[in-house]
Amino acid sequence: MRLLMLNGNTNTAMTDAMASRARAFLGSAVEVHAETAEQGVAYIASRRDCALAGAALVASLERRSRIEHDAVLLACFGEPGLAAAREACPVPVTGMLEASVLSALQLGERFSIVTPGRRWPRMIEDILHELGASRRCLGISAVNIDDLALPAQRDQARTRVQSAVADQQARLAPDAIIVGGAAFAGLAADLAVGPDCRLVDSLDAGLAQSLALMRLARG
Repeated sequence: MRLLMLNGNTNTAMTDAMASRARAFLGSAVEVHAETAEQGVAYIASRRDCALAGAALVASLERRSRIEHDAVLLACFGEPGLAAAREACPVPVTGMLEASVLSALQLGERFSIVTPGRRWPRMIEDILHELGASRRCLGISAVNIDDLALPAQRDQARTRVQSAVADQQARLAPDAIIVGGAAFAGLAADLAVGPDCRLVDSLDAGLAQSLALMRLARG
């Protein structure tokens, strides 16, 4: 099976880090091809950025004369161009936020989200409303990463995410906490959480759902 992973950010180091984790997560069962958006911004932080990234990702899919993969994963938590990509693509297209929310809903009654960028909470709220999952979300915490060069400064990001996770546990007591964002991919495995809460890594959720859809499609 072959998975095409498209990073909506123009940060190639971020793409490489996610591709490495994807190959470790999926193993030999799946051949992973990772691509970085040719146009846009290094890290999507606004609706404008999301629109630019969505156009770049859909254009990338449309340039292909034929589909050579069994599934596509939009490796960006804001899922830029997801609906358009599904419209244009004959194979399953998965988004990290949608996959994370579906996973969190299967793990408990209520969930919360930790994600980078001060504008993301409102943007995520809109997506949750479209998914019909707004009432199950207890809160969204924005972690500041404006002063960090990711994924190089991963340790600093981990410290800030751990603080946000601990705060949500104390205030909200969610059944699951989604650690969302390409910049935070893989961090959930290094975080401490209480026994009554589960962590959902947004990239891992997207990979797991992509794998499941590829297997379903093959019957």
